[in-house]
Amino acid sequence: MNSPEPRGPSAHVPALARALADPHFSNGERAALKRMALDGPAPLALHRFILRQVDEAWQGEHWTARWRTLVCALAIQRDGGFDPTRPWGQALAEAGYAESRLERLLTAQGDALLAFALRAARQLAAKGLACDWRQLADLVFSGADSRERINTRIARDYYRNLKKD
Repeated sequence: MNSPEPRGPSAHVPALARALADPHFSNGERAALKRMALDGPAPLALHRFILRQVDEAWQGEHWTARWRTLVCALAIQRDGGFDPTRPWGQALAEAGYAESRLERLLTAQGDALLAFALRAARQLAAKGLACDWRQLADLVFSGADSRERINTRIARDYYRNLKKD
């Protein structure tokens, strides 16, 4: 009997957001996840959170920087900030995210991509906009084979909702 295919990172997002918004989740751990930087030692709170919330197939060290980005982005949102009806690109447009920043984000690679993605998440948090964070997960965990499709979806959602001056 074959074991089921492990869930991808974006499939984890609803549960991650719920866990972070749960009133029983430790305020100290939530604060550590909000404050964590993308470089330097990861807080123990991140390792505990990943071990409890993420499928084992995605717990390898080579995924840590991407999880840091995604978990921090979710932790800084009010009440988990997950709304599956508002695409991430749409939320960026509604938050007034600059077109030039979107272009830098969608063309970035590696650590620059993670830094730009977290900056975008901070802007959404500042505006209090909940959205579908699965698209951010798709972006930061994407491989070369799927990146253009993900970029196109985010850009189209952004431009469909961009307010005309």
